[in-house]
Amino acid sequence: MVKILLALLSTTTIQGAYAQQAPAKKEITLTQKDVAELVLKQGLKTKEVNLKYQQFRLTPALALSAYDWVLNAETGFEYDKSAGLLSNSTPVEAKYERYRTTVGLKKPFTTGTTLGIELSRLSQQVEFDSVVTNPPPGEQTLDSAGVLLEQALLGNFFGVADRGTVNAAELTYQAESINRANELEEVVLEAIRQFWNTYVAQENFKESVASRDRYKKLVDAVKRKTSLGYSNPGDLPQVQAEFETREQKVKTSSTEYLDNLENLVTLLSLEPGTEIRFQIPGNIPAVPKLPLKKVEDLRTIRSQKLKVEAAQESLTAAESLSYPTLNFVGRVYTTGVDENANDAYSDVVSGTRPKYYMGLRFQYNFGSDIQNEQIINKKLSKDLESTRLSRQLLEAEDLEIQAQRKVQSTYAVVLSAEKQKGYREKASQELNRSYNQGRTDISILITAMNNYFDSEVQYMRAMGDYAIALNEWAASRDELIPDDTSSADYTENK
Repeated sequence: MVKILLALLSTTTIQGAYAQQAPAKKEITLTQKDVAELVLKQGLKTKEVNLKYQQFRLTPALALSAYDWVLNAETGFEYDKSAGLLSNSTPVEAKYERYRTTVGLKKPFTTGTTLGIELSRLSQQVEFDSVVTNPPPGEQTLDSAGVLLEQALLGNFFGVADRGTVNAAELTYQAESINRANELEEVVLEAIRQFWNTYVAQENFKESVASRDRYKKLVDAVKRKTSLGYSNPGDLPQVQAEFETREQKVKTSSTEYLDNLENLVTLLSLEPGTEIRFQIPGNIPAVPKLPLKKVEDLRTIRSQKLKVEAAQESLTAAESLSYPTLNFVGRVYTTGVDENANDAYSDVVSGTRPKYYMGLRFQYNFGSDIQNEQIINKKLSKDLESTRLSRQLLEAEDLEIQAQRKVQSTYAVVLSAEKQKGYREKASQELNRSYNQGRTDISILITAMNNYFDSEVQYMRAMGDYAIALNEWAASRDELIPDDTSSADYTENK
């Protein structure tokens, strides 16, 4: 298309404007559907949206990370020849060498429960610096194995706060995932708007060139009449001045078209300098008859409802955590000790030397009243999300009605503009013949020609506005692209 337009240009200034473009490397024919598919497939703004929403995956992962399995292992050597407290008996000096190994595995659950197991071994060698009556064995091993249980009974009662925190994070992620489709829909709408703006700018440029050519012919005709003495005084200067106006319009419209073309190429991530041919439907489709969309089914509403649920879960967690901590704690150990490591391990396995502990752990923080402030904050957050939901329910209904009204209005405008263009063209042709016959003033003919040019431009703009309005209506109903935006199959509205 750019090559065809270049052939229409006669001035070196306009040719220079095109020469400033990078050399065309590729030519592509685009429909409105192609534009939507391309921007979803390779548009940089689409990639930005996808990458931004991928970051929200971290939120539920962080919430669940608090319930990971935790494995602890420690091993080391200890040399001990330290002094002890003095007693009535003669102090005994000894050198101890100990090898310690401890392995533990712990797992918190969203029921407020923590389970763990622990295995440990202590191997000791002792050397006395003096003779000791009834000395202990020089080498011995102490093994132990235990199971630990801790259960929340008051604060975070059986995991109420834990589950609230995890559920809030998961619901928030689901809400953002739904919003991703809405943002992609806005990207598609932007691309479609740019597609039509570029097409209208191209047609405006072509009409500017055609209008200039018509005025060039009129200037030549007036010059002939002036040379024969048939023109009125001032006819030639008037038409020459109007010809210069058309020259200016060609220059400004060419710049506007090139700017829009570059913006469209960039938006679709096409190769710089790509030539675009626009494939536009020849007929004007009538306004489709569609039933009103249920507001509750819209993505915006579904997303906001999830945010309200997430805020409620966070409030529930804050209320549970406002109570003092009261946990049941239970530990069961079995131990074994012997000069031989294998015999010590056999004692542990046999369970003949058990050790039990059951108790309650209480903790209460006070002074800052942070617990109450947390509850107030979460209540405010929930009220805020609920208020947003109420507002969005009303706005969603208004938005679809307004979008439908805009479609009907722009459809009426495009039909009227089509008729107007025909009338303007007919008036221009008749007045041109009348002027040639000397029955019409040149100013009336100029006005008619300008009106015809304006009607051509208005008709193209009206067509673009109608196509954009149809897509905005589809977007208000969540029908421009599906929820599963990984597919390039979406509703096309022309």
